[in-house]
Amino acid sequence: MTMLKRVPIFLASFILLNSYLALAFNANIGHRSVVGSVSRSAIGMSSTAAAPNSEQKSHLYVPSNRDEYYQGNIAQYLLDLHDDGATLNFCGGMMFQLVLSDKLQTHLKSVAADSSSEGKQKQPIIHPASQSLMSRTPDYKKSSFADNIFSFHGRELRKIPTANGGMGFVLQLSYADPSATLEEVSSSSTAGKGADAAWNGSPVDPQGWSKEEIATYDGWRSDQFRQWRKCSMYEDEGYSTFGQEFGNEAFGLNHRFFLHLDNQSRMWLSAEDGCEGTPADDGSSLMKKLGGMLFGM
Repeated sequence: MTMLKRVPIFLASFILLNSYLALAFNANIGHRSVVGSVSRSAIGMSSTAAAPNSEQKSHLYVPSNRDEYYQGNIAQYLLDLHDDGATLNFCGGMMFQLVLSDKLQTHLKSVAADSSSEGKQKQPIIHPASQSLMSRTPDYKKSSFADNIFSFHGRELRKIPTANGGMGFVLQLSYADPSATLEEVSSSSTAGKGADAAWNGSPVDPQGWSKEEIATYDGWRSDQFRQWRKCSMYEDEGYSTFGQEFGNEAFGLNHRFFLHLDNQSRMWLSAEDGCEGTPADDGSSLMKKLGGMLFGM
Protein backbone atom coordinates (compact mmCIF):
# COMPACT_ATOMS: atom_id res chain seq x y z
CA MET A 1 0.00 0.00 0.00
CA THR A 2 2.86 2.34 -0.71
CA MET A 3 0.58 4.67 -2.70
CA LEU A 4 -0.87 5.75 0.61
CA LYS A 5 2.49 7.25 1.51
CA ARG A 6 2.33 9.74 -1.35
CA VAL A 7 -0.06 12.07 0.46
CA PRO A 8 -1.02 15.20 -1.54
CA ILE A 9 0.05 18.55 -0.11
CA PHE A 10 -3.48 19.62 0.77
CA LEU A 11 -4.14 16.36 2.58
CA ALA A 12 -0.86 16.57 4.47
CA SER A 13 -1.77 20.09 5.59
CA PHE A 14 -5.04 18.87 7.06
CA ILE A 15 -3.24 16.07 8.87
CA LEU A 16 -0.83 18.58 10.43
CA LEU A 17 -3.76 20.75 11.50
CA ASN A 18 -5.69 17.81 12.92
CA SER A 19 -4.50 18.15 16.50
CA TYR A 20 -5.08 21.92 16.51
CA LEU A 21 -8.50 21.99 14.88
CA ALA A 22 -9.78 19.11 16.98
CA LEU A 23 -9.47 21.34 20.03
CA ALA A 24 -11.30 24.19 18.34
CA PHE A 25 -14.14 21.99 17.12
CA ASN A 26 -15.01 20.52 20.47
CA ALA A 27 -18.67 20.36 19.51
CA ASN A 28 -19.95 17.16 18.03
CA ILE A 29 -19.52 17.64 14.29
CA GLY A 30 -20.50 14.03 13.63
CA HIS A 31 -19.20 11.87 10.82
CA ARG A 32 -20.80 11.71 7.41
CA SER A 33 -23.81 9.42 7.11
CA VAL A 34 -23.16 6.35 5.02
CA VAL A 35 -25.59 6.59 2.14
CA GLY A 36 -25.39 5.99 -1.58
CA SER A 37 -26.11 3.57 -4.37
CA VAL A 38 -24.52 0.66 -2.51
CA SER A 39 -26.34 -0.51 0.62
CA ARG A 40 -24.71 -0.91 4.04
CA SER A 41 -25.25 -4.66 3.92
CA ALA A 42 -23.66 -4.82 0.46
CA ILE A 43 -20.23 -4.01 1.88
CA GLY A 44 -20.65 -6.27 4.88
CA MET A 45 -21.76 -3.73 7.47
CA SER A 46 -24.16 -4.64 10.23
CA SER A 47 -27.58 -3.29 9.27
CA THR A 48 -28.53 -3.09 12.95
CA ALA A 49 -25.47 -1.22 14.21
CA ALA A 50 -26.31 1.29 16.91
CA ALA A 51 -25.18 4.89 16.95
CA PRO A 52 -21.49 5.23 17.91
CA ASN A 53 -20.78 5.41 21.63
CA SER A 54 -17.09 5.60 22.50
CA GLU A 55 -17.57 4.48 26.10
CA GLN A 56 -19.69 1.46 25.19
CA LYS A 57 -17.26 0.44 22.45
CA SER A 58 -14.01 1.17 24.23
CA HIS A 59 -13.08 -2.52 24.03
CA LEU A 60 -12.66 -2.04 20.27
CA TYR A 61 -10.14 0.79 20.64
CA VAL A 62 -8.57 0.83 24.12
CA PRO A 63 -5.90 -1.90 24.43
CA SER A 64 -6.44 -2.65 28.13
CA ASN A 65 -10.21 -2.87 27.66
CA ARG A 66 -9.74 -5.00 24.55
CA ASP A 67 -7.56 -7.52 26.37
CA GLU A 68 -9.94 -7.75 29.33
CA TYR A 69 -13.03 -8.06 27.14
CA TYR A 70 -11.81 -10.63 24.59
CA GLN A 71 -9.41 -12.70 26.70
CA GLY A 72 -7.45 -13.76 23.64
CA ASN A 73 -10.48 -14.36 21.38
CA ILE A 74 -9.05 -12.41 18.44
CA ALA A 75 -11.50 -14.03 16.02
CA GLN A 76 -14.38 -12.41 17.90
CA TYR A 77 -12.49 -9.11 18.00
CA LEU A 78 -12.16 -9.02 14.22
CA LEU A 79 -15.84 -9.94 13.83
CA ASP A 80 -16.89 -7.14 16.18
CA LEU A 81 -14.77 -4.60 14.32
CA HIS A 82 -16.45 -5.69 11.09
CA ASP A 83 -19.97 -5.63 12.58
CA ASP A 84 -19.37 -2.17 13.99
CA GLY A 85 -18.26 -0.85 10.61
CA ALA A 86 -14.98 0.14 12.24
CA THR A 87 -12.35 2.13 10.39
CA LEU A 88 -8.59 1.70 10.43
CA ASN A 89 -6.45 4.83 10.52
CA PHE A 90 -3.73 4.54 7.88
CA CYS A 91 -0.95 7.13 7.48
CA GLY A 92 -2.29 9.46 10.16
CA GLY A 93 -5.75 10.08 8.80
CA MET A 94 -6.68 7.90 5.82
CA MET A 95 -9.68 5.95 7.03
CA PHE A 96 -10.29 2.45 5.67
CA GLN A 97 -13.43 0.58 6.72
CA LEU A 98 -12.66 -3.01 7.70
CA VAL A 99 -14.81 -5.51 5.78
CA LEU A 100 -14.59 -9.30 6.13
CA SER A 101 -15.78 -11.60 3.37
CA ASP A 102 -18.76 -13.83 4.14
CA LYS A 103 -16.62 -16.99 4.14
CA LEU A 104 -14.04 -15.48 6.47
CA GLN A 105 -16.84 -14.39 8.81
CA THR A 106 -18.21 -17.93 8.88
CA HIS A 107 -14.76 -19.31 9.65
CA LEU A 108 -14.06 -16.77 12.41
CA LYS A 109 -17.45 -17.35 14.02
CA SER A 110 -16.64 -21.05 14.24
CA VAL A 111 -13.22 -20.32 15.74
CA ALA A 112 -14.59 -17.75 18.18
CA ALA A 113 -17.16 -20.24 19.52
CA ASP A 114 -14.66 -23.10 19.90
CA SER A 115 -13.03 -23.04 23.34
CA SER A 116 -11.24 -26.37 22.88
CA SER A 117 -7.46 -26.55 22.62
CA GLU A 118 -7.81 -27.36 18.93
CA GLY A 119 -10.06 -24.35 18.42
CA LYS A 120 -7.62 -22.03 20.19
CA GLN A 121 -4.90 -23.11 17.77
CA LYS A 122 -7.01 -21.67 14.94
CA GLN A 123 -7.26 -18.24 16.55
CA PRO A 124 -5.66 -15.41 14.55
CA ILE A 125 -2.27 -14.41 15.94
CA ILE A 126 -1.36 -10.86 16.94
CA HIS A 127 2.41 -10.69 16.55
CA PRO A 128 4.55 -8.86 19.13
CA ALA A 129 5.81 -5.31 18.63
CA SER A 130 9.23 -6.67 17.68
CA GLN A 131 7.62 -8.14 14.55
CA SER A 132 6.11 -4.95 13.16
CA LEU A 133 6.92 -5.92 9.57
CA MET A 134 5.80 -9.12 7.88
CA SER A 135 9.39 -9.76 6.84
CA ARG A 136 10.30 -10.00 10.55
CA THR A 137 7.80 -12.76 11.31
CA PRO A 138 9.00 -16.36 11.72
CA ASP A 139 9.49 -18.38 8.51
CA TYR A 140 8.64 -15.40 6.29
CA LYS A 141 8.67 -16.09 2.56
CA LYS A 142 7.80 -13.87 -0.37
CA SER A 143 4.77 -15.78 -1.61
CA SER A 144 0.96 -15.69 -1.76
CA PHE A 145 0.71 -17.89 1.35
CA ALA A 146 -2.00 -17.14 3.92
CA ASP A 147 -3.52 -19.39 6.56
CA ASN A 148 -6.18 -17.20 8.27
CA ILE A 149 -4.06 -17.38 11.44
CA PHE A 150 -0.65 -15.82 10.93
CA SER A 151 -1.57 -13.97 7.76
CA PHE A 152 -4.60 -13.12 5.63
CA HIS A 153 -5.45 -12.47 2.03
CA GLY A 154 -6.91 -9.01 1.56
CA ARG A 155 -7.37 -5.99 -0.66
CA GLU A 156 -7.28 -2.23 -0.42
CA LEU A 157 -10.37 -0.99 -2.25
CA ARG A 158 -11.10 2.58 -3.28
CA LYS A 159 -13.81 4.81 -4.67
CA ILE A 160 -16.61 3.27 -2.61
CA PRO A 161 -19.20 5.99 -1.79
CA THR A 162 -20.73 4.13 1.14
CA ALA A 163 -17.52 3.30 3.00
CA ASN A 164 -17.31 4.49 6.60
CA GLY A 165 -14.69 7.16 7.20
CA GLY A 166 -15.88 9.45 4.42
CA MET A 167 -12.97 8.75 2.07
CA GLY A 168 -14.30 5.88 -0.03
CA PHE A 169 -11.73 3.37 1.25
CA VAL A 170 -12.29 -0.25 2.31
CA LEU A 171 -9.81 -2.78 3.68
CA GLN A 172 -11.21 -6.21 2.83
CA LEU A 173 -9.98 -9.48 4.34
CA SER A 174 -10.97 -12.82 2.84
CA TYR A 175 -10.57 -16.54 3.48
CA ALA A 176 -7.52 -18.44 2.20
CA ASP A 177 -7.26 -22.13 1.35
CA PRO A 178 -6.16 -23.82 4.62
CA SER A 179 -5.09 -27.05 2.91
CA ALA A 180 -2.45 -25.42 0.71
CA THR A 181 1.30 -25.70 1.20
CA LEU A 182 4.44 -23.81 0.23
CA GLU A 183 6.84 -25.17 -2.35
CA GLU A 184 10.20 -24.14 -3.69
CA VAL A 185 10.05 -21.93 -6.74
CA SER A 186 10.84 -23.91 -9.87
CA SER A 187 10.37 -23.61 -13.62
CA SER A 188 7.04 -25.40 -13.29
CA SER A 189 5.67 -23.43 -10.32
CA THR A 190 3.48 -20.33 -10.47
CA ALA A 191 4.56 -17.36 -8.36
CA GLY A 192 4.76 -13.58 -8.56
CA LYS A 193 7.84 -11.57 -9.48
CA GLY A 194 10.55 -11.87 -6.87
CA ALA A 195 8.85 -14.72 -4.98
CA ASP A 196 11.09 -17.11 -3.07
CA ALA A 197 8.32 -19.69 -2.52
CA ALA A 198 5.23 -20.86 -4.40
CA TRP A 199 1.87 -21.35 -2.64
CA ASN A 200 -0.38 -23.98 -4.23
CA GLY A 201 -3.67 -22.74 -2.78
CA SER A 202 -6.95 -22.61 -4.66
CA PRO A 203 -9.51 -19.73 -4.79
CA VAL A 204 -11.90 -21.11 -2.16
CA ASP A 205 -13.64 -17.84 -1.24
CA PRO A 206 -16.09 -16.39 -3.83
CA GLN A 207 -15.19 -12.91 -2.53
CA GLY A 208 -11.52 -13.72 -2.04
CA TRP A 209 -8.46 -13.86 -4.24
CA SER A 210 -8.91 -15.24 -7.74
CA LYS A 211 -6.50 -17.77 -9.22
CA GLU A 212 -4.95 -14.87 -11.13
CA GLU A 213 -4.39 -12.87 -7.94
CA ILE A 214 -2.83 -15.91 -6.28
CA ALA A 215 -0.57 -16.70 -9.23
CA THR A 216 0.78 -13.20 -9.76
CA TYR A 217 0.89 -11.82 -6.22
CA ASP A 218 3.96 -9.67 -5.56
CA GLY A 219 2.96 -7.51 -2.59
CA TRP A 220 6.56 -7.00 -1.48
CA ARG A 221 7.06 -4.75 -4.54
CA SER A 222 6.07 -1.10 -4.96
CA ASP A 223 2.41 -0.50 -5.82
CA GLN A 224 3.36 1.35 -9.00
CA PHE A 225 4.71 -1.89 -10.48
CA ARG A 226 1.76 -4.02 -9.44
CA GLN A 227 -1.56 -4.98 -11.04
CA TRP A 228 -4.47 -2.83 -9.90
CA ARG A 229 -7.90 -4.20 -10.73
CA LYS A 230 -11.12 -2.47 -11.75
CA CYS A 231 -14.61 -3.83 -11.19
CA SER A 232 -14.78 -5.48 -14.62
CA MET A 233 -11.51 -7.31 -14.04
CA TYR A 234 -12.61 -8.62 -10.65
CA GLU A 235 -15.86 -9.89 -12.14
CA ASP A 236 -14.14 -11.45 -15.18
CA GLU A 237 -11.85 -13.34 -12.80
CA GLY A 238 -14.77 -14.79 -10.82
CA TYR A 239 -15.78 -12.20 -8.20
CA SER A 240 -19.21 -11.90 -9.80
CA THR A 241 -20.78 -9.72 -7.09
CA PHE A 242 -17.97 -7.16 -6.80
CA GLY A 243 -19.89 -4.32 -8.45
CA GLN A 244 -23.02 -5.11 -6.45
CA GLU A 245 -21.07 -4.99 -3.19
CA PHE A 246 -18.75 -2.04 -3.77
CA GLY A 247 -20.03 -0.17 -6.82
CA ASN A 248 -18.97 -0.31 -10.45
CA GLU A 249 -16.42 2.49 -10.02
CA ALA A 250 -14.50 0.72 -7.26
CA PHE A 251 -10.98 -0.56 -7.89
CA GLY A 252 -8.31 -2.18 -5.78
CA LEU A 253 -5.08 -4.02 -5.15
CA ASN A 254 -4.50 -7.28 -3.32
CA HIS A 255 -2.18 -7.55 -0.33
CA ARG A 256 -1.24 -10.02 2.35
CA PHE A 257 -1.96 -8.73 5.86
CA PHE A 258 -0.99 -9.67 9.38
CA LEU A 259 -1.71 -8.37 12.88
CA HIS A 260 0.85 -6.99 15.31
CA LEU A 261 1.05 -4.89 18.46
CA ASP A 262 3.04 -1.73 19.06
CA ASN A 263 4.79 -0.57 22.24
CA GLN A 264 1.47 0.81 23.53
CA SER A 265 -0.27 -2.53 22.92
CA ARG A 266 -2.36 -1.11 20.08
CA MET A 267 -3.23 -3.60 17.35
CA TRP A 268 -2.17 -2.83 13.78
CA LEU A 269 -3.32 -4.49 10.58
CA SER A 270 -0.26 -4.32 8.39
CA ALA A 271 0.19 -5.00 4.68
CA GLU A 272 3.24 -6.87 3.45
CA ASP A 273 4.78 -3.64 2.12
CA GLY A 274 4.64 -2.09 5.61
CA CYS A 275 1.67 0.27 5.27
CA GLU A 276 -0.64 -0.26 8.22
CA GLY A 277 -3.64 0.99 10.15
CA THR A 278 -5.00 0.74 13.69
CA PRO A 279 -8.67 0.75 14.77
CA ALA A 280 -9.79 4.37 15.09
CA ASP A 281 -12.24 5.60 17.70
CA ASP A 282 -15.25 7.09 15.90
CA GLY A 283 -14.53 10.66 16.95
CA SER A 284 -10.76 10.53 17.26
CA SER A 285 -9.76 12.01 13.92
CA LEU A 286 -10.81 15.27 12.37
CA MET A 287 -9.61 13.85 9.08
CA LYS A 288 -12.43 11.35 9.31
CA LYS A 289 -14.92 14.17 9.72
CA LEU A 290 -13.46 16.16 6.83
CA GLY A 291 -12.92 13.15 4.60
CA GLY A 292 -16.09 13.70 2.59
CA MET A 293 -15.04 17.22 1.64
CA LEU A 294 -11.48 16.23 0.74
CA PHE A 295 -12.44 13.24 -1.38
CA GLY A 296 -15.76 14.49 -2.77
CA MET A 297 -17.76 11.77 -1.02
